[in-house]
Amino acid sequence: MKKSTFAKSLLIIALAVLPLTFFGQNENGNENQKKEKGSYWYVGFDEGATLLFGDNKSFDFKNVRPELSINGGYVFAKHFGVYGRVAVGTLRGELEHVFTVNNASFISYDLNLNVDLISLFLGYNPDRVFGLKPHVGFGQLQYQARTTLANGTVVKYGYDDATTTVKGNGIAGRKVVWEVPMGVELEFNINRNIALLLDVMTTYTDTDDLEAVTGGDHYDWFSGVNVGFRYKFRAKKPVPQPEPAAPDCEACKEAIQDAVKEAVEEALKDYQPAPAAEPAREEAKAVEKEEPMKNFEERDIHLTFTVGKAEVKNTQANKDEVKKISEDMDNGREIHTIKTLGYASPEGNEEQNNKLAADRAQATSDFIETQLGEQAKGITFDAEGMGSDWDGFYEALRNSNIAQKAEIENAIKNSEEPTATLNQMKAKYPQLGEILNSLRVTRVYINK
Repeated sequence: MKKSTFAKSLLIIALAVLPLTFFGQNENGNENQKKEKGSYWYVGFDEGATLLFGDNKSFDFKNVRPELSINGGYVFAKHFGVYGRVAVGTLRGELEHVFTVNNASFISYDLNLNVDLISLFLGYNPDRVFGLKPHVGFGQLQYQARTTLANGTVVKYGYDDATTTVKGNGIAGRKVVWEVPMGVELEFNINRNIALLLDVMTTYTDTDDLEAVTGGDHYDWFSGVNVGFRYKFRAKKPVPQPEPAAPDCEACKEAIQDAVKEAVEEALKDYQPAPAAEPAREEAKAVEKEEPMKNFEERDIHLTFTVGKAEVKNTQANKDEVKKISEDMDNGREIHTIKTLGYASPEGNEEQNNKLAADRAQATSDFIETQLGEQAKGITFDAEGMGSDWDGFYEALRNSNIAQKAEIENAIKNSEEPTATLNQMKAKYPQLGEILNSLRVTRVYINK
């Protein structure tokens, strides 16, 4: 094959698929995605059309013929893959006043390597919509062809009969040659397991008689465009876990009530009331708790959060809250310390809530510092997590219009598992959900 023809073919392939790479998503994925190994098995099926480039007239699209293939492979190290492919197809070609290919068919099987360029350069993301995968392989092609020459002579290659001109040692007398397939796949992921693909491919062979005619100035090859689908055997997308909630079913409620009742009765058997604390000591504790905040004033800046989340939403309402601090500084107020206290609603696990409250406090502190910009220079930002806001819950409960609020408070305070009892009550009294929502906040304090 002439070098100019080969170069043109590669250019056509590149121009066909290059613009589609701009649709690739430029995200690296969340933390769960980054931890994924990115390795999985897959199977696929595709079909399309092939065009023979031998001694016949090149780029004669009326001689396009069908091709069908199945494949299966393995993706490793997130970006690279290896797969095997078996294909069957037919070929057609002619050269005016020289020959006409009446019938030609092939069976090929090869092993290929590919790499996802979008994933490689933009970062691994299993939920990315597009993949662009150049591939190259090596394999074996078994073919047979029946061609009529201009003088009426019929030439047959690869048939297992007495009239065959050249017989091979493949299936049913087919001729066997080596092949080198190469091309580019564009993969469109419908979800994490199913993908559609478009494969633009060229296959070179080490024979000059693919159309049963010998004497050309290059080895024969054929190109094709296939479409198909692929199924990937990998885990489904992980679903974020919300803060714990009580089961919403009557049988579960009764089971929880019985378990709480038995636990309380068991604990009361050996219960010894603790001596009452001295009033002076209780007062000292109260003073000690309030002492750290005596030099601070609380501002009316309460940023709320989604269940189980610690990100401050970049909304105009939140920006307006921080703007109050900026306006104070514009009016000449000297601010050297801003303290943020983070809280979590108490229906979740205590250890998780402690971390969540601390993360919320830090997120609020970072948000204020970012919004202040240059004004934040010289200000000390102090973030502290306060854990589960039980005091806030009881206060909000007492101020609510829930008719059974006294019974709810007593049941929780007298339980050895207050969190479980709270979730039980939440399932019974949906109004508690509104109270718990109001507790997922941070409070902001500024030095006096």
